Amino acid sequence: MKFTKTKLKNGLTLLEIPSQDAESVVVDFFVKTGSRSETEKESGISHFLEHFLFKGTKKYPSALAISQLVDGIGGEMNANTGKEHTQFYIKAASQHLELIFEVLTDMIQAPLFDAKELEREKGVIVEEINMYKDTPMYEIENVLERVMWPKDALGRDIAGSKDTVTKFSREMFIDYINRHYQLPNMILGISGKYDRKKLRLLVEKFWAKYPKKKYHGWDKARDKQAAPRLEVSFKETEQAHLAFGFKGLAYGDKRAAAQSVLSAILGGGMSSRLFLEVRERRGLAYYVRASGSNYQDTGVFNIGSGVQVGKIEEAIKVILAELDKIKTEKVGTEELKKAKEFIKGKSILALEDNQVRLDWLLERAAFLPKIETPEEIFKKIDRVSAEDVRSLARQLFQKRNLSLAIIGPYQDREKFAGLLK
Repeated sequence: MKFTKTKLKNGLTLLEIPSQDAESVVVDFFVKTGSRSETEKESGISHFLEHFLFKGTKKYPSALAISQLVDGIGGEMNANTGKEHTQFYIKAASQHLELIFEVLTDMIQAPLFDAKELEREKGVIVEEINMYKDTPMYEIENVLERVMWPKDALGRDIAGSKDTVTKFSREMFIDYINRHYQLPNMILGISGKYDRKKLRLLVEKFWAKYPKKKYHGWDKARDKQAAPRLEVSFKETEQAHLAFGFKGLAYGDKRAAAQSVLSAILGGGMSSRLFLEVRERRGLAYYVRASGSNYQDTGVFNIGSGVQVGKIEEAIKVILAELDKIKTEKVGTEELKKAKEFIKGKSILALEDNQVRLDWLLERAAFLPKIETPEEIFKKIDRVSAEDVRSLARQLFQKRNLSLAIIGPYQDREKFAGLLK
């Protein structure tokens, strides 16, 4: 995968992934700020801003003006917000590069922040929060993170709360943009088929003379966990949801390859250990998965499942037993090989898409000192040994490092607490 990464004098990073066999182009503005950069009063403002920037600009004064323009060329536009990033993109046929570049630029540089739109969008965001609250499969992650980081910004919901969202003012958004949406904190990504000379002219025209300013960063996670944690959220449901969380690896950790293999063995695919034990052999759950995710100073190893209400205790015991097993017994040669090929195969299939390639590289450009190619990462995956996997499992899956979140029709918290002792 060929790419180029350059930095303008004003601090803006330009990430290019040309693909001449494509017929489309994606333009993406990636801002290295998300919910963990917010104050408590601002909780949810990064996500709200993701919505708000589509509501009108100096040149395109309404949401309808922007959507009609993009619909008129058959394009796609969207955005997303995480704990440490917010990104906005438009994808269209390659001949429309100049148009989509200009629209996104205007959204970032000249948003209207119309007061009436702000009040309308508050209702939309509140309903989005309600939707997640009513969907335990998604809400379980929020419950888990509140348990893992009770006093840190990492523990707050990305969407914020009804209380914070309804109190946002136009001035708060302007202040937030001034603190975080500065060029040294942003990456402009382009992927697909495009004329590099035309792109450079667009960058020069719209961004080269934009001033370089300082930006506000984020506060390090301070939580020090010394014992297992548990949160049981009562809700009348037909299916219970649980999530185990272990504080894990930060970006750049040398054990990242081993973490990928560990998560593949435990919960990557329909032949993984947890899938076989929890679903296939016992019929306790519909879904069960394991994954490792990273932040700039910490991480999460997450195991989640949707289980039968009456058999949740059995599911918890089975999952904990599998974690004990992988800590004590070395993974066999064939299982280790299968996990590695699973990771590489899934990555290759995903990276055939230009937009996935761009997302993949943007994350690495934002949070790692060096962007490694998939081939370089695959070599590291191949070098992971059975002892590397067992050693990491021992480091991660410690009782003092365990948090468990549960959503379901349960009143008795103590019966679950007893399982963690």
